[in-house]
Amino acid sequence: MKNVSLGPLEQEVMKYVWQKKTCTARDIVKCLSQDRKISYNTIQTIMTRLVDKGLLNRKLKGKTHVYKPRVKQNSVLSSLMNQVMGNFTNQFGEEALIAFVDGLDDISEETRQQLIKKLQKK
Repeated sequence: MKNVSLGPLEQEVMKYVWQKKTCTARDIVKCLSQDRKISYNTIQTIMTRLVDKGLLNRKLKGKTHVYKPRVKQNSVLSSLMNQVMGNFTNQFGEEALIAFVDGLDDISEETRQQLIKKLQKK
């Protein structure tokens, strides 16, 4: 997947769409407005941007646009993490990776084993 950037609100919208698989802008407004006031037009604009970025598909049903994820969550997360870690290692060298690993003290044993397997494949 090409490099993708997501702002905080775009991340929240994508998280909701990945969870629900299919939704409308009104569904997202309803969900997100529980925590804060957010307008329908703002969400509609965000969703249009996500369509333009190739992350969502949009289909018109009657007068309502219905959205579905176009890409898998893991694909986007991998792209974002590669960008972040690439920036850190470019700026700070391999010490950035070591610092990242040092912060993994609270992960489960299962996750730790998965990481070890991934590192051994390389």
